[in-house]
Amino acid sequence: MHILLTNDDSHLSPLFRFAIDFLKTLGTVTIVVPQEEQSWTGKSMSRFKPLSLCQMRLQEDVAYCVNGTPADCINMGVYHLCPHPPDLVVSGINIGTNTGLGLFLSSGTVGACLEANIAGLPAIALSQSLERAVFQAWIRELRMPEEAMEHLRSQTATLLDQVFRTLWERPDFLRHPVTWNVNLPYVAAPDWRLVPTVLGHAMYGSCFQRDGEYFRHAMELPAPDLREQADSTVIRNGQVSITYINIRELAQTIVQP
Repeated sequence: MHILLTNDDSHLSPLFRFAIDFLKTLGTVTIVVPQEEQSWTGKSMSRFKPLSLCQMRLQEDVAYCVNGTPADCINMGVYHLCPHPPDLVVSGINIGTNTGLGLFLSSGTVGACLEANIAGLPAIALSQSLERAVFQAWIRELRMPEEAMEHLRSQTATLLDQVFRTLWERPDFLRHPVTWNVNLPYVAAPDWRLVPTVLGHAMYGSCFQRDGEYFRHAMELPAPDLREQADSTVIRNGQVSITYINIRELAQTIVQP
């Protein structure tokens, strides 16, 4: 098993280490990660900016670092760094959820997976729900409280093990270029399970707030989709949500204008 791994939070993300350590138990991992945080870049790719590529060490692991987007990283990895196409692309673990259509379409984490699908590869997007205070601590200080890290460290491997076991039982898991959008709860319910979901119909409003003569990103969280099968509902109930996304199916409906 050869896995190509990226994220949109850069190599500085403490949750990236969790993904690396877990995936290394499944096979060989090639790491290609953005040089800087690339949240909210969706599936955008660099057009006019020359991209640089360097190697760095993440503890005992060698990683490639690209001064571009997560989608750039996957394209670079598939066509220029991996000697053969990987079996699977994984993106994450993202700091914060990617639930609902608005965030899903904006997510650099998800965008990397869609780039993998275009290359004909299956992909998994991993995102971690956080308490508001923990998320804000990361935004302000680029660190997470040690108590939160210890909690996630003890929980994440268990959740991911079940996610991958379930997908591995599917005979078609590695055959089709689809994305599995997985969101992990901050505190898993005692009887937690992996729940198939739909993307919630949650749309954001203004993403910007005036700051003097400028506008800065300052989005209020959109109202969640309260349907039982919506991804955000499942996360709030302490379950793990998994949503199947097949971009090829998006182009199969013909509507007469």
